[in-house]
Amino acid sequence: MSSKSIKKGFNRNHLIIMALGNIIGSGIFLGSGTVISIAGPGAILAYIFGGIIMVMEVMFITEMTIINPAPGSFRVHASEIFGPWIGFVNGWMFWFSGVLGMASEVAAAAIFTGLWFPGIPLWVFCVIYALVMTGINLKDARGLSIIESFLASIKVLSLVVFIVFGITTIVGITSFGGIKPLPVFQSVNSFMPNGFRGIFASMIMVMFSFTGTGIIGLAIAESENPEKDAPPAIYTITITVIILYTFSIFFIICLMPWKAFSTSESPFVEILNRAGVPFGSDILNFVVLTAALSGLNSSMYSASRMLNSLSLGKQAPKTFLIKNKNGVPVYALGLSSIVLLMTAVISYIVPSKVFEILAAASGFTALVNWLTISITHFFYRRKTLKEKPDRLKYKVPGWPLINFIAVTFIVVVFATSPLYPGQISGLIGSITLFAFLVIIYIILKTKKLIN
Repeated sequence: MSSKSIKKGFNRNHLIIMALGNIIGSGIFLGSGTVISIAGPGAILAYIFGGIIMVMEVMFITEMTIINPAPGSFRVHASEIFGPWIGFVNGWMFWFSGVLGMASEVAAAAIFTGLWFPGIPLWVFCVIYALVMTGINLKDARGLSIIESFLASIKVLSLVVFIVFGITTIVGITSFGGIKPLPVFQSVNSFMPNGFRGIFASMIMVMFSFTGTGIIGLAIAESENPEKDAPPAIYTITITVIILYTFSIFFIICLMPWKAFSTSESPFVEILNRAGVPFGSDILNFVVLTAALSGLNSSMYSASRMLNSLSLGKQAPKTFLIKNKNGVPVYALGLSSIVLLMTAVISYIVPSKVFEILAAASGFTALVNWLTISITHFFYRRKTLKEKPDRLKYKVPGWPLINFIAVTFIVVVFATSPLYPGQISGLIGSITLFAFLVIIYIILKTKKLIN
C-alpha cells in the first residue's frame, strides 16, 4: 500500500502532540493508584521498566513506517513478513485494544466528573462524552491535532506543575497541610514492600499507561515528511513521557503513604486534598478530566484509522472506506463509537471496577500487538537490507539483540500477570481473542470473503 492513498496532514509538532495525547492519559492519572497499591514505592521501577519497553516498540514502529508509510502501519508490515493472516489478526487486535482504551478513558472521565456530581450515575457521563468526542473526531487531521494540542498541553503542563510542587515540598520551600517527605528509600523492605512480585504484578496496568504508542505509526503514515519528522519526534515523545511518568510517581510515593491510595481516585487529586491546597483538588480534577478526554480523542483517531486500513486491505467491510469531506472514515469512526457506548452498560453493572477491568483488557490486547511488532521488526530489517537498503533511512540501534530483549521483556510481563488475581481474566481474554480472530480469518479466507 502506498502512502499516497491517504490525506497528508501532520507535521513534526502534530506527531508529538498526537502521540503525547494518546499515551499520557488515565493510565498515569488514575491507573497509577492501582500500580502503587500493588507495588508500593517500587512502582518507580515498574514505570521505568515499562518505559524501556515503550522506547523499543516506538523505535520498531518508526523504522518500519519510514521504510513503508502505509495506512495501517505495523499491521501492513506484519502482513508483508508473515502473510495476510497476521495483518488481519494484528489489525483487529489493535482495534479492540483501541476501543477498550477509549472505553477506559471515557470511564475515567466519568469517574472524575462524578466527584463533582456524585448523584448522577456514571453511565450518563459515559454517553455524553462518547457523543461529544465523536463529533470532534469528524474533523480533519489538522483540526483534530489543534484540539488535541490544547488537551495534551494541559495534561503535560499539569504533570510539570505537580513535579515542581513535589520538588518545592521535599526541599522545604512549601509545606501545604504539613506534608513531609516519607522515608521510603531507607531499606529494600520500605521501597519494595511486596518485593519483585508486587512490581511484576503491577506491570499490566503500567503497560496500559504506555499503550498509546500505536498511534505513532498511524500518524507517521499521515505525516508530510516521515523521514524528516518522525525520528526527532519519537525521541521527544519517549524522553518526555519517561521523565514525566518517573518523576510524577517518585513524588507521589514521597508525599503520601502508599497504602493510603484508592484505586478509584486519582493519586494526584488525593495528594492535593491531603495538602489542603486551595481549590487544588478541583483544579487538578479538571486537569485529569481533560487528560482522559484527550486520551479518548486520540484513541478514537487511531481505532478508526486502523479499521479503515483493514478495509483498504480487504480485510473488513468496504463501508469503512467511506470518508467525509474532511477525509475522516465516518463509518469506521461510527462503529468504534457505538462499541464505546457499551462502556455505559458496563459502568451501570460494575461502576466501582469499570476502569480497572477495561484498562487491564486494553493492556493485554496491546501487548499482543507489541509482541508481534518486536518479532516483525527483526525480519523487516533483514528483508529491507536484502531488497531495498536505500529505504533504511532510520535504524533502530542494537538490532537484532534489541528485538530479543523486547520479546523477552513482554513475555515476562505476560507470564507474571497472574500474580495480581484481577488480571487473570484479561490474560485469558486476550489469548482467546487472538485464537478467535485466527479462526475467523481461516473461515473468511476459505469462503473467499476477504483478501
